[in-house]
Amino acid sequence: MKTLASLLFCLFFSLTLSAQSGPSESLAPNTGGLSGQLLEENTGEPIGFANVAIYNVTGDLVAGTTSDIDGTFVIKDLPYGDYRLEMSFIGYATEDRQLELSEAKRFFELDAIALGPDGQQLEEVIVTAERAVMELGLDRKVFNVEKTIAAAGGSAEDLLRQIPSITVDLEGNVSLRGNGNVRFLINGRPSGLTGANQQTFLQSLTAANIERIEVITNPGARFDPDGTGGLINIVLKNKTEDGFNATVNLNAGTNNKFDGSLDANWRKGKFNTTFGISGRSDERFFRGYREQEATFADTSFSRIFTFDGNRMRQSQLLKLGTEYAINDRSTFQISGNYQLSSGDNGNLRTTTFFDENNNSAFTSIRTEREPNDETDYEIRANYQTTFRKEGRQLTGALQFSDSNEEEIENYREVFSTPEGVVYDEILQNSPTLSGRKQFLGQLDYEQKIGEFKLETGWRSTLQRLDNLGIFNEFDETIGDFVKIDSNSNRFFYDEDIHALYATFGGKVDKLVFSAGLRAEQAYTTSRLTEPNVETFENDYFKVYPSVFLGYEVAEGSTIQASYSRRVNRPRSWDLNPFVDRGDPLNLRTGNPFLLPELINSFELNLQQRFGAGTFTGGFYYRQLNDLITRVTETLPGGVSLGTRANLDRGRDYGVEVITTLRPSEKLDFTLSLNAYRSEIDGQLAEGTVDANGYLFNGRLQGGYELPWDITTQFTYFYRSPGITPQGRIRAIQSLDLGFRKPVLNDKGAITLRVSDLFNQRRFRFTTDVGGLFTDSEFQRESRIVYLGFQYSLRQVKQKGRERQGGDRDQNGGGGDDF
Repeated sequence: MKTLASLLFCLFFSLTLSAQSGPSESLAPNTGGLSGQLLEENTGEPIGFANVAIYNVTGDLVAGTTSDIDGTFVIKDLPYGDYRLEMSFIGYATEDRQLELSEAKRFFELDAIALGPDGQQLEEVIVTAERAVMELGLDRKVFNVEKTIAAAGGSAEDLLRQIPSITVDLEGNVSLRGNGNVRFLINGRPSGLTGANQQTFLQSLTAANIERIEVITNPGARFDPDGTGGLINIVLKNKTEDGFNATVNLNAGTNNKFDGSLDANWRKGKFNTTFGISGRSDERFFRGYREQEATFADTSFSRIFTFDGNRMRQSQLLKLGTEYAINDRSTFQISGNYQLSSGDNGNLRTTTFFDENNNSAFTSIRTEREPNDETDYEIRANYQTTFRKEGRQLTGALQFSDSNEEEIENYREVFSTPEGVVYDEILQNSPTLSGRKQFLGQLDYEQKIGEFKLETGWRSTLQRLDNLGIFNEFDETIGDFVKIDSNSNRFFYDEDIHALYATFGGKVDKLVFSAGLRAEQAYTTSRLTEPNVETFENDYFKVYPSVFLGYEVAEGSTIQASYSRRVNRPRSWDLNPFVDRGDPLNLRTGNPFLLPELINSFELNLQQRFGAGTFTGGFYYRQLNDLITRVTETLPGGVSLGTRANLDRGRDYGVEVITTLRPSEKLDFTLSLNAYRSEIDGQLAEGTVDANGYLFNGRLQGGYELPWDITTQFTYFYRSPGITPQGRIRAIQSLDLGFRKPVLNDKGAITLRVSDLFNQRRFRFTTDVGGLFTDSEFQRESRIVYLGFQYSLRQVKQKGRERQGGDRDQNGGGGDDF
């Protein structure tokens, strides 16, 4: 009852007290006041809408407020005397401060106050903590996924399937509001661990290592402008409690799926050392078919493909870091990550060819096997200091990452007549070596100017890629493989990007705003040295403005408008002009003359908080210039050649709705809906391109507290049939279900999860390109049962411990290095 009264009293005072940080001269006679800012302990991220209460010496509540969206709070006009300041937010430990207001000290400007997870109460409010599901910020939506049961035992890819606005296809490609050009950040900053293969990284990262996922659909000038669809920031767990703390996760799934992790920290004095190790083994079958009908001027034919394969992936990740508090204003942190990954993919493809009279002409059986090994490491050093003058902070960072992958594709193709007589056999292999080195240097400065804040910074990113591909064919005359020089290649790609940015923002009455500008100079060089020597250079200077506005039209109701300019830079494999002939019926090549794609992105959103939940609805529009798109050309014999090209322009627009609802203490729901349309027009060598497409998808998530302290969650996903620029997509749907039971005095938990309960996650689509009509269906193993166990050894931190806010790189993107 006291908690409820405190909350109501705080809400009342938040509406009546001034939100301005007041000096002592603005106070009424014989009164004092205080101001401060609340930050999330692990990340330095502001905590908005937290309760701030003032109690007198007898324990009576005398004043209160709630923190603003930037975590700041002010309380004025308190009579002189002794008080206890109490700051709290659900799922976090309460912080206390003792204050004495007098003529000698009328106003307290408190340092940033960090709230950390409540080791005792977190389990008791487990549903609320994890299903305070979505936090709304000026530029992002934050999804707390640390205890999401619907992804227990899975990978980061499985976890992303639970997040509104995000879709993941059969191959692990991630789209944000239908746009597949998404930039991933780890703990608020680019990471070399994502490497060139985003899908492999997401499948290797254990979901148990992830604390939350931040979706930023219209990033500001402080962020790199890459990613036309937006940014997805994966914030990993990073323990900071005093003493020694550790968490163990063990999971097993049907058909040879296992993963485990250990995360620990030891904080003593000025040092906090973190350690983590995790391993994952995942084996999945896949199958599918493809039917094609070709109609050309001189001939017609058809063919049927069937696919039956298995993909195995194993990975181990080691992370180690330490933070040293040089003094009460400065910290130094160094961390490193080392990851080993390996895989073995196999596929049996059977192709039956039919002539123009639909008679069987011949059959091809192609066996493919692709083992691979990858090694990645990353080292980062970070320094942060706050100046003696309030509101000034300087942060510097250096980061180096190195990724190396070795794989070999083995092919055996046997051709036979309709009667089963073998008349030809081809043996081929293709070893590939690829390396990627990246260096990043960054310096950021921020300063408060009254009610406003100025941020400015510099960043340089240097990247070097080296890819060697060798193509060998078996020669029966010598009984060995022989290199085919015309099908082998060596490709280098160098990219240097130097950027300066500045943002300015603040709050004026009910208006919150931020405006920024980023200027970048890019130097890019791509070189093909085998089989021919070719060099292509493209240097360019671009500016990327951004504007964000938020206005509180009523209590709990905010309108937001934003604009930003983004860029989609061609990737190395988009530029490599060498023709990949690994699949003789589906050739691929790059386009070294590709230009960067520029995007102007606009959003208008309404956010409404009400007693039982939240509502967010909005409209978005993206204008794309020099649009990079995949172009397929049909060659003689029905062979497809895929490449990339720039089109004049494109437009994406749509609406999105996300609603959270908690009708009772035991039941909660999250509903998200997204409908969008794409329009593309331009000129290619083959003629004018004028294509439109549309899609709709929705996701319903729910949680319920069953008897015996069991919590259950479900996620239902549906994507409608739709039109794409080259064909049609059929509907897809799936249902994930999970259960969680605390054990061992709430220090541990057992989870049970079933993904794709009704085995419906199949991708079906048709295309019609250049006289070649294709109908396809593919399925990767998705109905899987996982059983997991988690145990935490935690020491509850002492209340009242002051701690400087953590690293806030990339606009407080969350988390320290992992």
